[in-house]
Amino acid sequence: MPQPEADYEIDLDEDEAQMARDYARIQAQQQRARDEAAAAVRAEQAKVDRELALVQAQAAKADGAEIEGTVTEPDDGSTVEFMGERFRIADKVGLMPLLKFASASSMSTDDPRALAAVYEMLQDCIHPGTPGCGSCAACKDDREADCKSYDAGDWLAFERHATETKADADDLLDVITKVMAVISGRPTRQPSGSSAGRRVTARGSTANSSGRRGKGSRR
Repeated sequence: MPQPEADYEIDLDEDEAQMARDYARIQAQQQRARDEAAAAVRAEQAKVDRELALVQAQAAKADGAEIEGTVTEPDDGSTVEFMGERFRIADKVGLMPLLKFASASSMSTDDPRALAAVYEMLQDCIHPGTPGCGSCAACKDDREADCKSYDAGDWLAFERHATETKADADDLLDVITKVMAVISGRPTRQPSGSSAGRRVTARGSTANSSGRRGKGSRR
């Protein structure tokens, strides 16, 4: 024979009722925090995806993809066009500036670390010049600029032109893209004394950049 359902309510005293309300409030706060954290993660992931897409697009350009309105290999491959002027390209780009530039790809262009990485990469892309021979009369007389071996390079001229034309981030990043496309297309040379059994490859040149930069002047 079925038993009749109990018809009663559990009476809680005031302390127990307050504890139940506090527990419910804590549970709601924790759920809200979890929801906000999940939303923040999704927003950050979306930002990373956008920036990764930008880096991949730049890499595609460096691989030789056609770019509307730009020349992939400017002139004879020794110069790059920038804001109406041409500047000589460095013979090679060092691995360290390239690594710093790659590590900054997920940062905003407002981040000082990203700006520093772009600046260093640009400096390594532009021809640094060559020092004087150190043994001629001009060099010994502290007149290095008069030495036949001396080349001031194009960096300071490039830097000055970028300032005068108020070049923005897109203009400067386009220079890096074009330079890397040119350098990637150059024949690679095995450094003397390197081991044939140990190779490290990366987009563009990974050879060491010149250790000394000239003072720079426009050609």
